[in-house]
Formats: sequence, C-alpha cells, structure tokens
Amino acid sequence: MKAKELAQLLEVIVRKVVREELKPILKEVKQSSKPVIRERVVDNSKITKDPLDISGLLETKKPKTQKFSENPLLNDMLNETAQSGEWKSMDSTFTSQQAQGFNRAQMAEMLGYGDGVATTTNMTPTLDPDGKPMNVNIEGTAVGDALTRDYSSLMKTINAKKGK
Repeated sequence: MKAKELAQLLEVIVRKVVREELKPILKEVKQSSKPVIRERVVDNSKITKDPLDISGLLETKKPKTQKFSENPLLNDMLNETAQSGEWKSMDSTFTSQQAQGFNRAQMAEMLGYGDGVATTTNMTPTLDPDGKPMNVNIEGTAVGDALTRDYSSLMKTINAKKGK
C-alpha cells in the first residue's frame, strides 16, 4: 500500500468517525436552540382600571412618515429628523470662528507653535520634541537644493520626448 493510498484511507476513516461523533452533539444543539414560546390569553374583563391612571391622556398619534429612501433604517432616521423639527431652528449664519477647530491661533497654541499668534507665513516649529532648538534653514541642504532647483530644462526634454 502506497503512502498516498494510506493517507486517503485515513482521511475517509477520520471523516466517518468525526461524522458519527458529531451527530448526537448536533441533535442536542438543535433541540436546545428551539425556544419554547407559549401564548397566553388574557381575560380583560377581570382587569380593573385604576381611576387615577392618566397614561391614556398623554398618548399622541403617530405622525405621518414619508418614504425618503428604499433603505428602511435610513428612511426611519430621516423621518425622525424631519419630525423632530430641531433642524428648523438652526442658525444659518455659522462662521468659522464658531467652530473651535477653525481658530488658527488657538490651534497653533495647542500644537506648541509659538506664543499663540499664528500667521500664514510662519507655522514651522522652532523646537524639536526634546525641546532643543531646530535648524529650520533648508538652504544648502540636499532637500533645499532639490526644492529650489530650476527644472524647466528637464521638463522641456520630457515634453520633447513625448512629442509635445
């Protein structure tokens, strides 16, 4: 008997044994997972109503719902928003100064850029994370040279090769 035939035979035997062992377990799981629900009929004539109960007075009718979308969850949310009416009283003159994240000076101060005076020209940090002064001058460095180099001749050569 070759090794491959032995492996196939073992596989068949293992499958058969596992299947036999799983049958009673699966039966037990199926039986225990069926919930038993029994309905009881309540006789309303025996229930006495509390004369001081005012819960029925405050019941409101369910408002009309519109179909905004095919998605039922989205449709429920949109109907809830439309019925709340909060959106009607929203201030339509919202400016960037009303949003905390849009205040550049405050953002710069929180990030540690200087004394809180943020300008559009100088937002570079002057200290590294250890508190040591940083050299922010890029002139004479490889990055500075790459950023300030004149690439017009290179672009002309590329355009010439493309046939433009």
